[in-house]
Amino acid sequence: MEDTYNSRKGRLTTFWEERRVIFICFLIGFAQFQYGYDSAAVSGFQAMAGFLRIFGYPDPTSQTGYQITTKVQRLIQSLMNLGGLTAAFGCYALGPRASRRVGLWIACGLGIIAISIQIGPTTLGALYAGRFLLGISNGFFLTFSVTYMGEIAPAHLRGSVVGLVTFHTSLGALIGILIENYTSVILERKSYQIPLAVMYPIPVCLAAVLLILPDTPRYYISRGQHDAAVASIQKTRGIKDMDRILAEIRDIQNAWDTEVELHKEAHLMDMFRGPDLRRTMITFGCAIGQTATGVLFLAGYSVYFYVQAKIGSPFVWVMVGLAIALTGNLGAFPAMRFFGRRPLLLVCSIISALAMFGLGIAHDKGTAGAPDTGKALVALSILFTWIYGFGQGPVLWAITSETPSQRLRSQTVGIANGLNFVFGWLCSFCTPYFINPTALNWGARYGYIWGGSNLALAIWVFFFVPETKGRSLEQLDELFENRVPTWKFPSYVTQHHIVDADKIGNESEKPHAMTSEYV
Repeated sequence: MEDTYNSRKGRLTTFWEERRVIFICFLIGFAQFQYGYDSAAVSGFQAMAGFLRIFGYPDPTSQTGYQITTKVQRLIQSLMNLGGLTAAFGCYALGPRASRRVGLWIACGLGIIAISIQIGPTTLGALYAGRFLLGISNGFFLTFSVTYMGEIAPAHLRGSVVGLVTFHTSLGALIGILIENYTSVILERKSYQIPLAVMYPIPVCLAAVLLILPDTPRYYISRGQHDAAVASIQKTRGIKDMDRILAEIRDIQNAWDTEVELHKEAHLMDMFRGPDLRRTMITFGCAIGQTATGVLFLAGYSVYFYVQAKIGSPFVWVMVGLAIALTGNLGAFPAMRFFGRRPLLLVCSIISALAMFGLGIAHDKGTAGAPDTGKALVALSILFTWIYGFGQGPVLWAITSETPSQRLRSQTVGIANGLNFVFGWLCSFCTPYFINPTALNWGARYGYIWGGSNLALAIWVFFFVPETKGRSLEQLDELFENRVPTWKFPSYVTQHHIVDADKIGNESEKPHAMTSEYV
């Protein structure tokens, strides 16, 4: 049966042929919509009189008539990240036992509870509790959505579909700011209750969609459920050629058997031993790199930042920036397929560094409140957001999801996202001190710090992150197990083949003999 399949000339499948799995990944990607929406919503709350009347204090000198204390500003952002860190431990505990769907269902349930807590009470304690629970929900969403997408997508499209999470994050932020632009004029609680209530459809609809979707074939193989793995490929990919399905199942099974033989059980310390240490460090580095870009600074404090910089119509300008950024997210989809991960990440990190340095320079050289200074700040913010959505965000998420080994993927991604939330918490905790007028009052000068961190990210990528474009997860297992140097990843010939891109006629790239008795 394998010979029948291999007798055909292989090729890369097209976007249209893989439209089913792309659509499924697009739906799963809405797990990140909540994160983007919430980040924008909280950013807007800090400049809305209806919210500040309850959780802030009067300030006649402020554009809104109210101000928010550094403590409250710090906690409503940082508690969400602390919840994400808590979720990382939960993901590790559930990783070996829970399916990807179960993890996403947990996220949906916690999301609904967190939204309800923030809408109802008017005490700071309830607000903080809601923020913390929403952080746990976002943490589960983040881990299990990228794991699910990465495990059902074909190798040559994996980067593109996993990169959809950045699109959904930006789309969520845009919708959040759009809604707040109309509710910000309301001086009652409805001004922030309405934006919060709009979040309900995401966890509710996603939970319903998961009822009709299977789990990933790699999860089923890890549980010895071969028939379910076959059905999963058929349903998620729409493939009818049984020879092709069984060839892919055998490849997944062989890679899994090899890992189980080498490492009888998965323990936490396995992440820091042998070839897995390198994979773990790359995964952790990419997760921390998300914060190092400085995206949380502009995403979480954009409206507040524009208000303090005395830029007119701050909600409108943030919406314009996010709308433009979406074009970058859309461009990332084909870019992730046709360009390597390393060039995209390197170039975009350097450009982001220049944009962040530009913010600081515009602040220092310009006049506070002057129209030209405001235009420069807006333009540089939009440039950064577009570049992040085009290259940094999608590539970092793709590498995070595909680098860990099969047996440790959910745990490694979970802990990596926990680190992301730790550094996100640190950013949220410190940012108010840098930009709040009652503290350091740096304003846009804060961009100097993020410019330096983007340069550090580029240097790290150059030396340590290998090119993973076009490699199947099984091939990556082989590359890391053989300790292939970073520079040799693109040219190294593996024994594992890619079912969707089998190069028949080249003997050196034909698949090795299958050892599994299944089929």
